[in-house]
Parts: sequence; structure tokens; C-alpha cells
Amino acid sequence: MLTTQQLRQVAARSGARDIANVEIDVILTQLLQLFHEKGLTEHLAFKGGTMLRKMVFGPRGRLSTDLDFTRRTDMTLDDLMLLLLDALEQPYHGIDFRFDRDRDWYLTDDGCAANPVCSHADNPRGVKIKLQISIREKPVMPVVAQPQLQQDYFRLLPFEPADIPSLALEEVIAEKVRAANQRSKIRDLHDLSELAARPFNRDLVRSLAVLKLWNSGGAGLNFDTFRRSIEGGADYDVGDLRNLLRNDQTPELPTMIRRVVDGFQFLGMLSETERALAADRALRLRAEAQALQQTLMRRE
Repeated sequence: MLTTQQLRQVAARSGARDIANVEIDVILTQLLQLFHEKGLTEHLAFKGGTMLRKMVFGPRGRLSTDLDFTRRTDMTLDDLMLLLLDALEQPYHGIDFRFDRDRDWYLTDDGCAANPVCSHADNPRGVKIKLQISIREKPVMPVVAQPQLQQDYFRLLPFEPADIPSLALEEVIAEKVRAANQRSKIRDLHDLSELAARPFNRDLVRSLAVLKLWNSGGAGLNFDTFRRSIEGGADYDVGDLRNLLRNDQTPELPTMIRRVVDGFQFLGMLSETERALAADRALRLRAEAQALQQTLMRRE
């Protein structure tokens, strides 16, 4: 693990707002490497905010303080949990792992989770990191091992950061759309605003979002609902987002909202099949959903 002096130097060079942000990012990188070496990533697909920072946005992406994965093989949930706990059993390159409470690792109907405290010589109190593995649905698109974008501190690590099997970009975006359709969090808003101007397959994202909302039950994909959720986020905490960005980044809420609303209007251009699935709250159109999924799985 990097020393406090090294963390301060990296923070100064990178423009990080807080040395603690650099510490967390390094810990997350080491956890990814540990899971790679222990074989966990052979069964998982990396996703979520940390995946976007490490594989898509790079150092200018917002800090994310957890690691999210989706199961991509038939390994049982119990075996996944045991493999995860086994990986955290021993120190790893100067980081010790402990659980301060009995319920800091657990199984749910949708997956498993662990919240280890990661400590090291310069921070014996440690930092609690959230690890989550979802088994709700397997990836639709092919999972590909993605390289981690270069970070200033990589040269100080005792290993070369591994490529990590990850959800396709379009599938990550579709999951962000699903999340934004169901909740109002400024972190989702920021990620979508950063993604809005990037090149990606819009039609593929829309179809994937339709499927993921259909699988979740309840309300289907509706651009008006999505827009209202984006525009009416009463719980947006700009201060929380600012703490996750660099010193030279100032989040502007109206600008982010406008970017997302304008950049994701393609969500309203539903095909006939997509429109039917979006309206199918009783989940009767299973054959149609499976046919759409099979069609997407064959796409490049």
C-alpha cells in the first residue's frame, strides 16, 4: 500500500480534492487485482460507477467508493460468498482486511455483499469498502476484459493492474438508465451527463434498458418518466458530488440535467416490441422479452 507521503504527492499531482479520495482509489485498484489473482473475476462482470471511472472516464471521472459486479457463470451464491471471503482472509500488499460487525457480510435474494474495513500501516483505523455481487440477471452482451485507464499512482504499485472482465459500455449505461428511472441520485445524474456526449450505440442502450426495467417488474421504460426523475431530483446533493471530483471540477446541476435530458431523448424512440414490453407490467410477454434478448446477444 502507498505511504501517506506518496498519497499526498499523488493527490497534489492529480488535483484530487482530498488525500482520502486517492487512498480509496488505490485500495479499489488493489482489491480488483486481488480478485483477479484469486479467480473471482472469472465468474464476475465488473460494472457500476467504479467501472466507469477505471475503464471509461479515467482520473477525471468521479470517485466511486465501492465495487459492483454481476455474476456471469453458474457458480452458486454460497460458493461465490466463500470465494470472496477467502480472498479477504489474508493481507494483500500491505492492506489488512477485517469485519467490525458480524453482519458486514451477508447473502440476499439478489446476491451477496461484504463491507470489509481495509487498513494499512499509515491508516490502522482503515476505510470501509462496499463489495456487491448481483445474481439478479446475467449479462446480456458479451463480457470483455477491459484495461484500466492509466492513473498517476500505477507506477508505484507492486503489480501491473490487470484487465478486468466488465459489462459492455452500452449495458452499463442501460443499468444507469434503469437506476435513474427508479431513483434520483446525483451520482447517476453526473455519470449520465458525462456519458451523454460520448459515442455509443443508442439503439442498443434503449433495448437493453427496456429489458432491464422489464426484468425488474413495475414501471417500464418511459422517457417522460425518466425526464421527470432527472429534472425533479429533490435529493440531489451537489456537495456530495463535489467531494468526489477534482479541485478543478465544479458540478453545475442545471447543466448536468440539460445534458442528460437532451442526450437521452433516444429513449423515447421505442420500437413496437420495445413499446409492448415497456407497457407489460404483468410480465406476460416473456417470449417477446426472450426473443429481444436473443437478438441483442447476437449483436456486435
